[in-house]
Amino acid sequence: MHLGKWFLEFLDRRVEEFGGAQYKTFGIFGVINYPLGYYILYLLGATESVMARVFATLLSLPLIFTEYWPKKLKKYLNLYWFLTLLYCIPIFTTYTLLKNQLSNEWILNFSVGLFILFIIVDYILFIILYVLGIVLGYLIFIMTGQELLLQEGVPVNFIYVYTAFTILGCIFSRNKEILEHNRLQTLKAIAGTVAHEMRTPLLTIRTRASALPKLTKAYKIADRKKDKAEELLSDEELDFINTAPEDIDQVTRQAFSFIDVMLMNLREEFKDEHREQCSIKTCVEDTLKQYPFSGEDRSMVHTQIEEDFLFMGSPLLVKHVFTNLMKNSIYYVKAANKGDITLRIYKENGINTLSFKDTGAGIA
Repeated sequence: MHLGKWFLEFLDRRVEEFGGAQYKTFGIFGVINYPLGYYILYLLGATESVMARVFATLLSLPLIFTEYWPKKLKKYLNLYWFLTLLYCIPIFTTYTLLKNQLSNEWILNFSVGLFILFIIVDYILFIILYVLGIVLGYLIFIMTGQELLLQEGVPVNFIYVYTAFTILGCIFSRNKEILEHNRLQTLKAIAGTVAHEMRTPLLTIRTRASALPKLTKAYKIADRKKDKAEELLSDEELDFINTAPEDIDQVTRQAFSFIDVMLMNLREEFKDEHREQCSIKTCVEDTLKQYPFSGEDRSMVHTQIEEDFLFMGSPLLVKHVFTNLMKNSIYYVKAANKGDITLRIYKENGINTLSFKDTGAGIA
């Protein structure tokens, strides 16, 4: 059980660090390539297995429709991706290469399969798939009772060539991955430093602003003692100064919230995030209070709080999610030039629910 969970997490991590997987592209490629390849190679005189190609085609087909997979199955998507690649490329090409007595046509096909595998997965998965696939392909060939025969003129040094190609490819691929990882880490470090450094001046501004009401009060007392025909500052100006600290405090809170979200986006894992009992109503209200709305954006957001509920989690993470949802919703509502956003908190059939709905572009 633990080994299976570890392997799923391992695959998810490898795919994520590689920048994702080309599920749909490979699915379309497989559905077209394996049936079409049968007829092309059959005309060239190669020995083909219809069932092997049909199975490869059927394995590739679900990858085209991954967005429609049930949620329960999507957690196994990268496992299915791994198994599909394992069969469709190294196992299939190895088995068919041996079946065709290492013919020139299938040596070329084996090379193409190696190249495809090399560009769609990272070097670690490439090595695992490549080695495991060749071994399994050979075992399937032997277990089906077939005998390995070599055609005349077969370049017997092709094993050396492919091995050298694989090793060199992995070395250069690893170096590229290290450079890319270091570049991203450097950018994250710079962004994190900038975000942290922004806190100090903002905190200073908020602290200094909090003293303004005391200064205006002292000014009024001093001004009343002076014998002047007119005041240097009007009552409206003094009221503006008195309310400025509250406005500055709100703006700085929004800035702090933005910094928190920015730093949250730089993080790769949230396993150690502190959890506590939170009110969903408070999280929603804090998000709306701290979100940097512009213009009339706030007027398009409506809340329907029917019944508050508590949950165990991280308020910062929840507000981070709400902020991203808010940003996307506002963007698409503005794109449609109409609509609104509704946040509803309610309880139905004993289930606590937060509904986040917008009527922006793309919504029927």
